[in-house]
Amino acid sequence: MQKKVLLSLLLSGSCMLAACASTATGRSTSSLASLSAPQSLQAELPTGTVMAVVRYPAFVEEAASEKFYKAMGEQAIGGTITDFNPDNPEVRAISDSVILKSNYFAQSLYKELAAKLPEHSVLLSPHVIKLGDDDKLTSEPMTQAESLAHVVAVDFTAYSFPDPEKMMQRQPLTFGDLITPLVTVHTDHRAAVTTQGLRLASAPLIKTSARNGQDQVFDSLENIQSGRLKPTSRELDFIAHLKKDTPLQIATRRLSTQNSPDAVTSFPLEKISMNDRSILSLNDSSAGVEDPLDEVFSEDFAHQIVNIINQTDINKSVMAARAASIAQFDDNLAALTFVGHDSADYQSRFRYAERLLDAEKKYLSVQSLRLFDGVHNGEMGAQVRDMLQAEHSILEERRRLAREQNTAAALGLLAAVAAGGLIATTGDNGGRNLGQLIGIDALINGAIFAGQRAYATSIRSRAVGENYLSAIVPALEAQTSVQVDLIDSNETITAIRFEDLSTQLQTLYNDNQRGLETIATRCSYTHTSQEKVGTWLGECQAGVAQGSGVGVYTTDDGKAVEYFGFAQNGQPHGAGYMLSHTPTGSTALEGQFSMGQADGIIRVSSPGKAPQLRQYSAGKDVGSAPRGSVVISPFDPNQRTNTSITAALQDQNQSSLTRKATSL
Repeated sequence: MQKKVLLSLLLSGSCMLAACASTATGRSTSSLASLSAPQSLQAELPTGTVMAVVRYPAFVEEAASEKFYKAMGEQAIGGTITDFNPDNPEVRAISDSVILKSNYFAQSLYKELAAKLPEHSVLLSPHVIKLGDDDKLTSEPMTQAESLAHVVAVDFTAYSFPDPEKMMQRQPLTFGDLITPLVTVHTDHRAAVTTQGLRLASAPLIKTSARNGQDQVFDSLENIQSGRLKPTSRELDFIAHLKKDTPLQIATRRLSTQNSPDAVTSFPLEKISMNDRSILSLNDSSAGVEDPLDEVFSEDFAHQIVNIINQTDINKSVMAARAASIAQFDDNLAALTFVGHDSADYQSRFRYAERLLDAEKKYLSVQSLRLFDGVHNGEMGAQVRDMLQAEHSILEERRRLAREQNTAAALGLLAAVAAGGLIATTGDNGGRNLGQLIGIDALINGAIFAGQRAYATSIRSRAVGENYLSAIVPALEAQTSVQVDLIDSNETITAIRFEDLSTQLQTLYNDNQRGLETIATRCSYTHTSQEKVGTWLGECQAGVAQGSGVGVYTTDDGKAVEYFGFAQNGQPHGAGYMLSHTPTGSTALEGQFSMGQADGIIRVSSPGKAPQLRQYSAGKDVGSAPRGSVVISPFDPNQRTNTSITAALQDQNQSSLTRKATSL
């Protein structure tokens, strides 16, 4: 009977010989390896902030699973799928494997970044995929890692094309020793205004990632407009792609060591072959130490991220999120932190708040280490490694058959895969039958060959999620003690959850800091018109902006403007940084403002162009800036002098705001 079944499988193959005899292969190294020598970290990190947050899809809620499976086929990357059936268990298994392997391989990138960046400056942020209020797919972070100010957020997904019939062809695949990483790197849009904060992205994700970044821009402005400073978090760029977010056209450049914030670096879609030796070393004795992704991708990509950080204006990238974090302790203090304040009253409270943020960072860093240990070195990691080894064995047998042009075996294998059936594992005459030849000792579940019996029955989001949750719950709910290094004392705080830690830190601040004399409040911001159309968070006088802070306003046609710096009589006046956003793109002006208008030497950032120095008069561009011109910036208190605003405010007994000029 088994012989008849096997014969029918061999005769039922409908694919052409060339396709059947081909095999799944990938390039030996990522294109990142061809770049020049990496840079060492040059940037200094402000207290209480982190360098990088690694985000990845970790878990699919039951209510979102059907839409997730459907979206995987409808938005497949690397080709189109005809007659797609999201109920096909083979398709579901492939989709589930994307989540499972993203969990595992994201730890490799985290490990490499943690080795290259300062201690406690890299955090993990697993995301849960769920249905939003609009009944569409979305994702939310499962920890508070993204609530802290960070220079870059790195999205990582291990992708597979969700069509089992294309598994052995050129489509992207994560299986056995093959991996297709989908990645994006974002910073805050204030540090890369013309690209909506997007610095690097896998080519298929660029347009939806840019739109995802723009959505966060407007969410952030809406918070300020409503008088709130609170952390914001984007959904994963991969999920934005799956839900078919409206694409946004944006300037791009080829992959190189120079990653300018005026254009997005395009990362090619790759199918990378990991080292055979590393895959074969994935066993219990290695205890998760062996990292097959390291030498072909993670290390080089981590170098690229360090390069991006070095080429990013750190202060602009963290100032908004830092202000939102400080707002949990002191609303009045938070709005002044964008450009700072010279008063001793402000400085002492700001330094104290930074120390509290540093305690939160240490807590989240310990939590990330526990996440890494639970996923990579725990039971889940062991199961994934067993599966990768089994998958690798299957691929190697398949490759051998293809090399030998074993037509019957190749046809039989793909016919069996297409049928989703069982291949017999016992032979006669002392020889090996087809099942033994290709090394399959479990159910062939479509394209996901379940190499380990624990996964043989099927891989489902529920099973993966339960496994994942069992791995991370101890990390999320473990008691952690953090030493808070305050200015004049040390405190040790013990907390089980991040919320408990924040409550205790809030109590510390309330008990040790009195009210700020220079109070930041919410008042009117007029920009260039007489109508009070905007909101100012910062210093106010007579109900309008007067001093340092941030102002935003939105026009009826959808244009939004945000301004960081100094104001007089409700209008930008003095050193400032003004960003203008429309549905099609964003621009920025940095320099001297007078009565709401750019007036003097201005650094201009516009889409697709390197920043330029221009001469402005009463809001009009009158030509190139003279050689040797300097730009007055509102951000660095050690390198700015704002004489016009100082004189104006001195006339109104506001003599505390002295600034120095910033050289280009």
